[in-house]
Parts: sequence; structure tokens; C-alpha cells
Amino acid sequence: MKTPIYDEHVKLGAKMTDFAGWMMPLWYPSGQTAEHQATRNACGLFDICHMGEFRIRGAGSLAFLNGMLTNHVQGMQDGQAMYHLMLNEQGGVLDDCILYRFSEDDWMLVVNASNIESDFKWLKKHAPGDVPLEDISPQTVKLDLQGPGSPEILANWMDRQKLSALRFFRFITSADLNGIPVLVSRTGYTGEIGFELYMDVKYGVRLWNLLLEAGKSKGLAACGLAARDTLRTEAGLPLHGHEMRPDLPAAGHPWTFAIHWDKEFIGKKALVKNRDENKGPWILGFALDGRRKAMPGCRVLHQNRPIGHVTSGVISPSLNNRPIGFFESTIQLETGAFIEFQQEGKDEKLAGAVAAVPFVPLTSRKKMSDFLPMAG
Repeated sequence: MKTPIYDEHVKLGAKMTDFAGWMMPLWYPSGQTAEHQATRNACGLFDICHMGEFRIRGAGSLAFLNGMLTNHVQGMQDGQAMYHLMLNEQGGVLDDCILYRFSEDDWMLVVNASNIESDFKWLKKHAPGDVPLEDISPQTVKLDLQGPGSPEILANWMDRQKLSALRFFRFITSADLNGIPVLVSRTGYTGEIGFELYMDVKYGVRLWNLLLEAGKSKGLAACGLAARDTLRTEAGLPLHGHEMRPDLPAAGHPWTFAIHWDKEFIGKKALVKNRDENKGPWILGFALDGRRKAMPGCRVLHQNRPIGHVTSGVISPSLNNRPIGFFESTIQLETGAFIEFQQEGKDEKLAGAVAAVPFVPLTSRKKMSDFLPMAG
């Protein structure tokens, strides 16, 4: 499948690749590192139209979502977004997603591209009759504008005072960006201050080109999946299918802040048992010595014993090209613990250590006013 922005990527000379059945830009001629650094230091623009969006409405929608998702749905306010996990009965992660609250009976759930069909079926299976679900993915365009220069770019069309007041994980339902109605959400997948922009499919190409033009003077770069992966890894953020999976209990990773234990949800019983028995497995961060990265699937050893495998591994542009990533471990280890990495069928071992996440300082939670000074 092709996103509505596909032809624009081809015009820009992007190397296209298949991702979850979608033809997506891997990188552009400037290269992955340049795109990564542009996002960290200026601004990056990402086509994220492959993601899924569901509209969930009805008088029973709050109670329904509260039982389907792990975080504190009942504590959400209008105009707030929240990160959630959606579990199976065994406590494994069917998906990680972001929920948007328009009102007590009107919501939008954003899910991963590879899980759109299965997530929708799972929700439909459990939804009561008074909670209609609609998959609005085909008519929705999602663009991510990320980096310290992104607020100034949006301020070309938005009221600076209103934009400056937008807090982390809050959204503006309908902003006018040069005549285009856009949901502006202060969220993202890079660790930088930035926005996720949702609009009707008919406006997608127009806004893409509008942002590229407006961002020229700010150092904006169009960015592909490769830079997205290094950015999210540095920011200590998981990728479903790697750090989170249906067969992996959700209790042993750095993202348990998304679990509100004081309520009932599908998978809670199994998850509590796993947590209380403290039996893992655990997802931990790592950093390698040297310049060679550990590929997903690579064995991890501690005191010459295999303890797990790498789930994600990248070369970090922000850390002078040091290899970093995540691994799944059968034992808990403290930050700094010595570990080794060994590719299947090879004798050579690479040395490294357990690392704290995030790997780099983040700007996502900083005050908007730090990046958007008021005129006068």
C-alpha cells in the first residue's frame, strides 16, 4: 500500500521500503544521520500515514476503554492524550497506543500500522452495543513535526499564545494551518518537543509541502523510518513487535508507567501474578563498547552465561555513533552491569553494559515558551 504522500517522497528521491505492508521512505538523499541530527537540532518532518486511527463513541465508551486499556482512562480530561497498552488475557501486549479524549463519549485511539486489523477486531469483539467503533484510518493523514524548531514553524499560522499554552500530551482539536483544519497534538516518537498532526486525507499533500516550504529557513528535513528508529531508541521508546509483544508479559520493562494498577483491565490478573513473582523476562537498555552494533536476535551473555537476546540495536548519532539498544533478559541486572554480545554461529564477543534509558536528554516535556518566545 502507498500513503497519500508517496509521490512526494519519490519526488524527493527517497529510498522506499516495505514496512507493515506500506511503501515508506527509509531515508532521503541527505541520509539517515543528517535527518536524525536535523530532528535533534532543528526539525524533522515524518509521514506517519501508515498508523491506524479508530473513532470510539457512545455513552458506554469511557467504561469500555477503561477495561480495554491499562492506563488511567477515567482520569483523562477533554483535550488530553494518554499512552496506553492493550493486553491479551496472558498480560502480553497486543499493542501500545495513544488515546485522545474529545469528550466523555467521544475518543480517538491511534494504533500501530501492523496491528490495525487485529486491534479493530479485538475491540469490536469486546465492545458493548452502545459503543460504536469506526476505523477512520483510510481518510486520515498523520504527519509528525518534531524538533526544537517545530513550534516556530507552526507559529507561522497558529496564535503564538495559544500554541505556547499547549502542554505535553495535550491537543488542539481543530487548528487552522493556512486554511487546513488540523488536530495538533503535542506528542511524538522522538523524545524532542514536537507535534503529531492529523487531518482529512484530501489535505495531506498540501500540508506536507506547506511544512517543507515553511521549514526551509529553520533547517527542516524530511525524515524516513531509519532516522525514526534511531531517534526513538535514543529516547528510550519501545517498538511493538520488538520490546513489546503478545507473548511477552508487560510487567518487566521501562514503560510500566502506562499501567494503572488500581483498576481492572484485560490481562491484569496474569500481569499482577508475573509482577509479584518477579520472574521476568525483563527489557533492559544496553550500550556497547566500540563501533559495531548488536543486531536484533544477537545473544546476550552475563558471566559467560546466555541470558537473553537483543530486541533493537542501532548506532546512535547523538552519542558519537556508539551502539545502543534494548535486550530481553531472563535475569534482572543493575545499570552498569557488564554484558557481552555474540552473534549466532560466531565465536567473537562484543563487550558492553546495561544502560539507563532514555539514552539522551529529552526536550519533549520542556516548556513551549523555551522554544517559542512571545513577540515584543
